[in-house]
Amino acid sequence: MANPFTIGQAADLVDLSIQNIFKKSSEPEVMYKKYFNFRTTDDYYEKDSSLSGLGEADFVDENAVITSETPVQGFDKTFTQTMIAKILPISHRMWKFGVKKRDLTNIVDELKLSVVRKKEKLCAERLDNGFESTSYTHLGDVSKTITTSGGDALGAFDDDHTREDGGRIGAALGIYSIAFA
Repeated sequence: MANPFTIGQAADLVDLSIQNIFKKSSEPEVMYKKYFNFRTTDDYYEKDSSLSGLGEADFVDENAVITSETPVQGFDKTFTQTMIAKILPISHRMWKFGVKKRDLTNIVDELKLSVVRKKEKLCAERLDNGFESTSYTHLGDVSKTITTSGGDALGAFDDDHTREDGGRIGAALGIYSIAFA
């Protein structure tokens, strides 16, 4: 764990001659909701399935028999939650005489933004790696192998996706779902 944030690292917080402390940070634009199906969840894991296989409807002549089809059970996909977090250890003196006295709630806002930046990076990596393989390694303080395949075990933009009934659908743009707790 990192050393606590101390008065020695930000002496301006207790310097009475300084009137204002401004946050200097970039606020990321939230883009992942434009590219992914998005929902929030409180469950540790969720499992999705589907029904498909109904083809295109067709014209029916008068008194003709209407064609019928039966849907096919789809592929199953399990989504398991993973936690992303950051902590800012603060010494008691820094909290009492720097952060609390100055009412620096922007430090908490900055921690929230660190999570937003991580979500954006993870979603962008999924899109970037969706063409190449079914998994990739996310590099960070903790490196992690992330699977990008869908229920059919193929990569997101693989051109060999099949429907559950055996027909081909080609590349499956927009198959991603993201759930954040």
